[in-house]
Amino acid sequence: MDAFMIGVIGIVVMMVLMFLRIPVAYAMSFVGFAGYWVIAGTAPSMEVLRKTFYQQLSNHTFTAVPLFILMGFLAYHSGIVSQLFETARKWVGHISGGLVQATVLGGAAFGAISGSGQASTATLSRIMIPEMLKVGVDRKLAYGVVASVGPLAALIPPSVLMIIVAIATEQSIGRLLIGGLVPGIFVALVYMILVSAMVKRNPALAPPIPKVRFAERFRSLKNLWAFLLVVLVIIFGLYTGKFTATEAGAVGAFIIFILFVLREGLHFGKLKDALLQTIKTASTIFIIIAAAFVFSNFLTITRIPSRLSEFLVSLPVDPVLIMIGIIIMYMLIGMIMDMVPAMFITLPIIFPAIVKLGFDPIWFGVMIVFLAEMSLVTPPFGLSLFIVKATNPGSQLKDIYQGSYPFIAADLVIIALFLLFPQIITFLPSLM
Repeated sequence: MDAFMIGVIGIVVMMVLMFLRIPVAYAMSFVGFAGYWVIAGTAPSMEVLRKTFYQQLSNHTFTAVPLFILMGFLAYHSGIVSQLFETARKWVGHISGGLVQATVLGGAAFGAISGSGQASTATLSRIMIPEMLKVGVDRKLAYGVVASVGPLAALIPPSVLMIIVAIATEQSIGRLLIGGLVPGIFVALVYMILVSAMVKRNPALAPPIPKVRFAERFRSLKNLWAFLLVVLVIIFGLYTGKFTATEAGAVGAFIIFILFVLREGLHFGKLKDALLQTIKTASTIFIIIAAAFVFSNFLTITRIPSRLSEFLVSLPVDPVLIMIGIIIMYMLIGMIMDMVPAMFITLPIIFPAIVKLGFDPIWFGVMIVFLAEMSLVTPPFGLSLFIVKATNPGSQLKDIYQGSYPFIAADLVIIALFLLFPQIITFLPSLM
């Protein structure tokens, strides 16, 4: 049996193991090692394990991941998040959509210091859903907007998922992070327009809250200085090349730690919780990354990526049609499994073809992250939907599903716009 067929069998076996609920890191490690061993023998396969689990993960680039995660947890415990939402409420709470609009605006801002879509969704769900329900916002709309806005943290820098995609595709982390800035703001604006249209059609969905005087609104801006300090330092450092992604994470985490100490003192309970949550989250990501590298080495030796690349490039159709097919494939995958392992499984196969077809790799990286963000909201297994359910006792999964549908429709429009106008993504990175 040739290496190509062994690779095909390996992919099928791994998909079966994942559908049997075997943890994805174990499935990828087992299939990757076993397949490499069958093709190359014992010594080379053991060398792959040694290099992957030590050399790859000892790369200093990976230190940016826990630093960005730590930023989000420290920001939550320091009270910066609550101040963001309070300021957003005062500025946009009186317009059509009221507190729902404030949730979109505050959630997008929180994404700029969170780095993790799941953590952002959980925080938004705990803080904003009770507030929205209290003022009379429709339950389904409250669930849907939180489930959709929370994952924006995966798109807006600093983003852990952007770093993972950059590593998997061997692209510039800084350029990919900056590439998510304009699309992240753009998505938030589209969501706000959607909410406004829904509420104008049916005002009972979200009654506006009393208008706040301009003087009070401007006074609330003083609460943003900590947030703006962190975000501007990170984005300026990345954009100008003064910081690597790791240095940006370190600077951001240090600033937020100082703010945490100034606001909370050395509150060891909160500090311990932030550190433990960071360790748990980062460890899970690192195990998946290491397993994905093992599996990627196996795919490389089978020549499946190069053959698929040659096949796609040779198709007598417009490359845009091929890209649409790839996007649909990722949307379907995102409905049934977590996109992080899915990306590591598919990117070594798909990415070489994307480059050969002439698509900008930074554009594609940001598009993949947006699709991963969208997968967190798509039924039946969108993780954001389950986070909202878990953090709101008494909520019904049916209501959460129905609340997410308008935002999924908006996501489809956004994907079309990214295809038609790639400059939305590539403009800022092209200037770096």
